[in-house]
Amino acid sequence: MKSRQVRPLAWSVLVMALPLLLCQCSKKQTLVHGYTTEEAAKMQEAYSYDYSKTPPRTDGKTLPPERLEALGEIALQSRDYDSSLFNFAQILKEHPQRHDLRYKVGVILLLTGRTEAAKKELATVLVAKPDMMKAHEALGLVHLEEKNYPLAIDEFQLVLSHDPAEVKTRYLLGVAFLESGQPEKAVNELKKAAARDSKQIPTLVALGQAYIKMKKYQDAVTYLKQGQVLAPQDQKVNYHLGMALAAQKRYPEALNAFLKAGDEAQAYNNIGVHYFGDGRYEDAAKCFQKAIDLRPTFYQEAKGNLQRALEKLHQSRGDDS
Repeated sequence: MKSRQVRPLAWSVLVMALPLLLCQCSKKQTLVHGYTTEEAAKMQEAYSYDYSKTPPRTDGKTLPPERLEALGEIALQSRDYDSSLFNFAQILKEHPQRHDLRYKVGVILLLTGRTEAAKKELATVLVAKPDMMKAHEALGLVHLEEKNYPLAIDEFQLVLSHDPAEVKTRYLLGVAFLESGQPEKAVNELKKAAARDSKQIPTLVALGQAYIKMKKYQDAVTYLKQGQVLAPQDQKVNYHLGMALAAQKRYPEALNAFLKAGDEAQAYNNIGVHYFGDGRYEDAAKCFQKAIDLRPTFYQEAKGNLQRALEKLHQSRGDDS
């Protein structure tokens, strides 16, 4: 029995971080990591993509690279990723060494869920441009999405060794530690990110989650309430705040937070789960019944929870008699 989770944190990370990666301005960077000739050859053999196979424009027109790039950028800003990819691919067919475009292609592929293709494209970029920190960060996001946490951590740490002031990368490293089951390390990185920018909701949510995993519920409440002040209706803030408050047995406050998370029936089911875990079977049964009353077609778990709560309630009353 468990309360229903909101969408995984890793996906929230991608949605937040990837558009920012595409908008990053280029700047002079120092080489901090490279590949041997043998490593580069192996990566190119494994990952290179043949842009010569890209189909031509359906209208038969041949546009100059500058025009194709402009069209690709316009489509990218409009989040028309397929059109953007097509235009960039037309350029790369003739100019495969445009690693700045390959980087964007890699990020777009990740945004559209094609993680394996994104990984190959970004690895190809890093063979030629091992000092492109934004490509390392994007590759770290690929590893994070694939739950390959050690590799994600390595990439984020590499970026931070180049620029320790990168708040977004610090946040991503914290998330990688959190999702890999290392909440103490996550807190260390996330607090550094929060110290530089205290108004980032995802950072406050991640801190709340990390403290919940450490069973430091008051610390979790502190950060999540900061997030609630900034975004009173944010579903993730309120869901995790509800979890932290319920763990402290502050049930009315927890229910109020769950209700703000967006689904009234779900809120009553969530609080019922905590009542059940606390041995308050009558209160749990009332909450599960309330969830079902609010939405008769509520998912099967609520009905199963109600049945278990009633069984426990009858058992406890039988023991009392």
